[in-house]
Amino acid sequence: MFQMPSLALRVAYCVVVLGAVLPVGVAASSWVAMARGPGLLSVIPFVGPLLLLVIGGYRVYLVARFPTTLGSLAASGVASLMRKLGMFALYVGALGTALSWASRPLMRALMTSHTESGAEYFAAGMYLALLAGLGLLGVLLFEFSCLLCFERLSLERFGPK
Repeated sequence: MFQMPSLALRVAYCVVVLGAVLPVGVAASSWVAMARGPGLLSVIPFVGPLLLLVIGGYRVYLVARFPTTLGSLAASGVASLMRKLGMFALYVGALGTALSWASRPLMRALMTSHTESGAEYFAAGMYLALLAGLGLLGVLLFEFSCLLCFERLSLERFGPK
């Protein structure tokens, strides 16, 4: 009944959350950030990002330290679909985040000619930011599917008879 998360899922989850709380790489460059617009927590200039850093860091610590943190009951129905879609989006987002972190040296090594404006870096940064955003959607879907499974268990144990 209880499903243990794989090591790949735990690593992908940590990479996506770290990519969200520590914007590093081409996708976090000032020109890509300006094109994407203000973030969710930019309303509160210093408290929001600091709070996000603390909460995200704590979540990464829990997932890395305790193997059962992402574990959940077996999913069925809508929860199963949400979990599968969430895991797929998590893996795609982790790939996008990792590529964003390594994109500057990769682009310098692989590209033989550059434009004066650096438009190729901008385009790559925008696409990588979109891929990393899929990872956050994956976190949301995965966590919501776990919540649905635990609510189903609670209803079966303590609900009306």
